[in-house]
Amino acid sequence: MKILKSIGVAALGIAGAILLFFAIIWAFMALGRYTKTQEGIRYQKEVCDTIKTGKGNFPIVVNGFNKKELSKIHFYLQQGKLLIRDTTINYTAKDNGETQTLTLPFKQFDVTDRLIINVGKRYYVFSDYRYQAIYNYGMFGPVGPCFCGSNGFEKLNGAPAGSGWLIKKYGLLNYQLPQW
Repeated sequence: MKILKSIGVAALGIAGAILLFFAIIWAFMALGRYTKTQEGIRYQKEVCDTIKTGKGNFPIVVNGFNKKELSKIHFYLQQGKLLIRDTTINYTAKDNGETQTLTLPFKQFDVTDRLIINVGKRYYVFSDYRYQAIYNYGMFGPVGPCFCGSNGFEKLNGAPAGSGWLIKKYGLLNYQLPQW
């Protein structure tokens, strides 16, 4: 009996040591996630929210337009209440698909600027360009330093932007462009 009792105590000790080992590993991972979350919040406030210039030349997806409507697309940049830049591109559809991808023609802009896009007879107004603190994630949580990644425009025609696609049925028909 004493042998079985000592084997049972040894087995419980080994099981307890294994559980303690995994609890310590879990605690270190939880602490790492917590510190990375706090660092991300701090980085968002101190760095990402202070960026004043957005980088353009990103893709914009349009959906539901025919080739004639897509042939001439107007882009306007509004700062405050005035338009400051505009450009027109002659776009040729790559295929007969309903969804096409085009590139924003402005290289950079102020994050407070509004981007107005005219496709056919419809207008789309993007506003509130944001950056967000981002981490690369590995198997056990964030890996490496935090950085600011583009979150894109947060509003489209005054509502949350969602996917950011320019869908024909959601365009503004009677939109009045601001003055120059």
